[in-house]
Amino acid sequence: MAEFKHPINDSLKKINERLEYLIKQQKINNIQSPEYTILDNADILQLFKITTKTASTWRNEGILPYLKIKNKVFYKLSDMHEVIDANYNPSKKK
Repeated sequence: MAEFKHPINDSLKKINERLEYLIKQQKINNIQSPEYTILDNADILQLFKITTKTASTWRNEGILPYLKIKNKVFYKLSDMHEVIDANYNPSKKK
């Protein structure tokens, strides 16, 4: 039987690939641990391909951990890995 593929799994895979790309770019620009690598809201909007409203809703619902300095929102790269891992559902082979 053919393997069941769900569009959400494909989206999560693409998100993870973009996240890995950002990590590589960050390593080139600044060698740091992912624990201390900070992304801003624009990075998250691009990474997850979401709107500002969706990002705000996810923060309010506790889906996206964040920190706020004055009116600027930041995210830890390591937290984004955890969000992806926690929501990833691999396809099940039948």
